[in-house]
Amino acid sequence: MHSLFTRAVPLIAACAWLGSLSGGSLAADQFDAVRGRIEQRLVESQAASLAVAVARDGEILWQQGFGWANRERRQPATEHTIYSLASISKPITATGLMLLVQQGKLHLDQPANQYLGAAGLTARVGDASDATLRRLANHTAGLPLHYQFFYQDEPFPVPPRDESIRRYGQLLFEPGWRYQYANFGYGVLDYIIERQSGLSYADFMRREVFLPLDMTRTAIGVPAELAAYQAVRYHDQEPLPFYDFDHPGASAVYSSAHDLVRFGMFHLGQLGPRQKEILNDLSRAEMQRPTAVVGPQVGYGVGWFINEDEHGVRTVSHTGGMGGVRTRLTLVPDERLVVVALCNSSTNLPLDATQWILAELLPRYAERREAARQAAARPSAGEPQKTEPPAFEPPGELVGHWKGEIDTWQGRRPLELWVQPDGDIHVQLAGQLKTLLNRPRIEDGCLWGELLGDIATEDANRRPYHLHMRLRLRGTTMRGACRTLSQPGPRPGNALSYWTHLVKQPLAVSEPTALLDATGLANWKVAQENDFEKHGPVEYRDGQLLLGQGKPGTAVRWKRDFPRSGYQVTLDAKRVAGDDFFCGLTFPVGDSYCSLILGGWGGGVTGLSNIDDMAAVENETTGYVKFEQDRWYRVRLRVTDERIAAWVDDEQIVDVARKDRKFSIWWEQEPVRPFGIATWNTAAALRNIRLEPAR
Repeated sequence: MHSLFTRAVPLIAACAWLGSLSGGSLAADQFDAVRGRIEQRLVESQAASLAVAVARDGEILWQQGFGWANRERRQPATEHTIYSLASISKPITATGLMLLVQQGKLHLDQPANQYLGAAGLTARVGDASDATLRRLANHTAGLPLHYQFFYQDEPFPVPPRDESIRRYGQLLFEPGWRYQYANFGYGVLDYIIERQSGLSYADFMRREVFLPLDMTRTAIGVPAELAAYQAVRYHDQEPLPFYDFDHPGASAVYSSAHDLVRFGMFHLGQLGPRQKEILNDLSRAEMQRPTAVVGPQVGYGVGWFINEDEHGVRTVSHTGGMGGVRTRLTLVPDERLVVVALCNSSTNLPLDATQWILAELLPRYAERREAARQAAARPSAGEPQKTEPPAFEPPGELVGHWKGEIDTWQGRRPLELWVQPDGDIHVQLAGQLKTLLNRPRIEDGCLWGELLGDIATEDANRRPYHLHMRLRLRGTTMRGACRTLSQPGPRPGNALSYWTHLVKQPLAVSEPTALLDATGLANWKVAQENDFEKHGPVEYRDGQLLLGQGKPGTAVRWKRDFPRSGYQVTLDAKRVAGDDFFCGLTFPVGDSYCSLILGGWGGGVTGLSNIDDMAAVENETTGYVKFEQDRWYRVRLRVTDERIAAWVDDEQIVDVARKDRKFSIWWEQEPVRPFGIATWNTAAALRNIRLEPAR
């Protein structure tokens, strides 16, 4: 392969010269440096080919192919070679979707199930009616990660779409909760296009989008009349057999650099020769309006990523990446500029080439990009060398035994987790050997991790895989996705997600247990999040837990499992300095939490925060005790299935029924869950902390 590629370099240079003529020789000279870098990178990376196109103010400045569209046949790439676009298919599919919206046949903010008939989306959490067309289009409908390839030389046909939706049209997160890139959402959208138009997805796109925009070398898949012009997809220098998807609207479009740059020009309102304005300005603007948050200054609209500050300019773009494909289509609306870069190998060259072109045309972009590059390369003064990530420290509410199941389209698989205080998580799937959850971490309120196991579905088991968990922690439940991600192999594999639900098993208190003993702080963690970032000193001395005065708060939480009901906590507490609460005791109440406040709001208020969203100073438990400085008070809290009660020095200060009441905590107290003690602008001492069965 390497020798064949080396012999092709003179041909690449010839193609470069011929390609420059199509954009005008003067304009092409502007890109000589970029052209040289592309040719050099092709040789270095041994990528098969690259095709680029650049347009500004409605005129194509440069379009050219480099390398081989088909190495085996020695077919050179040109600006008219058709490339697999991967996810650039999404803004193209979205254009067809918006055409039907503009015609009044679809409505972006209506439930997708309204258009799906019997093959509807299933909500495992939340409400399926909240999964609208817009949320499918901006990746917030609640669908998980998904991609599935069907190779032409393998005996696995693409299932009918109704069956694919039954298997994978599962909303594993609440619609609207957050952005989660989901290919299957565009598989649902292309099916809705079929159902509403009365045409196949491929025929509708050809008749209503491609031909009116004069995109004569653009198609869904590769029809026979375009087969001679396609770029073969290469993986690790080897040609891949043709593959299809169960989400064609996300991934199945083929197009040339020439067609795609004109598609981009259309979306900037720059109609080229023989193009019809199939969408009006309002529809195009709606597609480019970010309605989902991807990251800082980056959003997603209807088929487009919108970056408000890409090295100083606003870009509307999409990339594509899968086996043997890497692509980018970039619009710079304020500069009336479109850049296309398409490759038939898995390489970052299209992304880099786009940046080189933008830097050549936009001085501000070039300056900001270079500054960012230098900043990234510059070592920070005093910054320690990178080390291994810190050991996983599970939040207290995660510690314990969890039981549930993974629900696949071929049956339910029992699942158990044992979360240890030291961060080890043991997993058992469907009676298989226990294993460790590797790389556990908490991100966005979810437990993430990887493990070995067999989920035993026909489609997952077509490739060796690892299991990846993403479970949203909500009190005593964890809900989300178990993903099968194919291991690296001679051809790219799949990512399939299944609904996973776990319930924490209650911890029964059988005998009194000292929570503060000779082990000191071994079972406690100092809270450092939210208002506890500037906490005071915390130490264990002479049998006492000393909480120094924070700015504003200091707190510790119990690292081990804790019961949810049927327990009693006793302790001694005293205020050493300050005049606010010296004992804010956060504790579990069923699947929620509450806080017992002693000495708040100026030094004397007692009560529970919160009951029915009302704080300790404003609900039925509100009381007042004239707490003396540096005096020990005996505190007792009891939580049963029926009531919550509390005493100070044997005088009852709280007695409230749990039935039909909402118990909660202020967000500041979240780092203290599941059980912990906090102070507020106050120093305190604690001793004799004990847990025992409720009496």
